[in-house]
Amino acid sequence: MITVGIVAFIVGFVTGALVTRNNVEEVNKVVEEAKELAAKAEAELAELKAKQSKSATKRGRKPAAKK
Repeated sequence: MITVGIVAFIVGFVTGALVTRNNVEEVNKVVEEAKELAAKAEAELAELKAKQSKSATKRGRKPAAKK
């Protein structure tokens, strides 16, 4: 039973290695696109944080008027 698991693991590993080797260019392209999207998302997040800090106002109750 254990040998079947080991053989399945080895076959899966070899298959994954062969598939990855055949698609290296495609994998690299996807990685580059992901990096670009992450950079854009970080830039937008920084922009939103800058806008939020500028428009932040103090919230709460007004102090009671003295009589």
